[in-house]
Amino acid sequence: MKTLVTVLSLSLLISATSFAQPAASQAYWVHEDPVYPAKVADYESYCYMLASKCRQFNIQKANWFTLSTDDLTYFHISPIENMADLDQSRFSVLQDKMGEEEFNQLFVNFDSSYDSHSDYIIHLDKELSYMPEEKLNAIPTGPEFRKLEFWYTTPQNFEKVIELATKFKELYSRMNSPEQYRLYRSGFGANGQYILVSIPADSPADYERIRKENKELLGAERDKIYNEFLRYISKVETYNGYMREDLSYSPGNNN
Repeated sequence: MKTLVTVLSLSLLISATSFAQPAASQAYWVHEDPVYPAKVADYESYCYMLASKCRQFNIQKANWFTLSTDDLTYFHISPIENMADLDQSRFSVLQDKMGEEEFNQLFVNFDSSYDSHSDYIIHLDKELSYMPEEKLNAIPTGPEFRKLEFWYTTPQNFEKVIELATKFKELYSRMNSPEQYRLYRSGFGANGQYILVSIPADSPADYERIRKENKELLGAERDKIYNEFLRYISKVETYNGYMREDLSYSPGNNN
């Protein structure tokens, strides 16, 4: 099963002692599946079955929230404390409860839904996130819609990007901006170096309303920081994302 092999490989590639995370940070293990268009309905049924079985048997070691994007990519995101968490078998109890044959078949079905997938670490930077109306819990709450902005840079320019992100946070806070966001830094295994800005809204149309309102509010000061910021960015990717509570699982939440 590719999924379990990938997790094992991650654990062997890096030791727990090399995983350092600031106090104002929350680490996440991300499992990313780019799904074949023709397999989306089947894939979602497999995800729903996995979450349902975890709820049925109250699996304590598993914990993830799922986000899907409009390019049919699914992100299954688990909060972790350190790299040692990756050594724990999240589904060993589930395998015993379901039976090996049914359990293995479920993951074989997953593997038929894509030709590749990936696992990596990202870090929520609580100091650089701007969420005055929401507590920065490990599991995001709020509206279903998310605008996702991946701002890629180079290792040489990363500190400058962080410096300008700090200026953005200060400006947003001072002007009481209506546009809130969580800021994540790419970590071990990620495809490139980037910051990820996740902006919640009620819908894509609501996001556009908030974006325009924010730009008008911050004015020329925002433009000055933004133009300097672009000098240190090598690539930008933006996606519409949707929090998928139906495909997510948290221990004790058996509704």
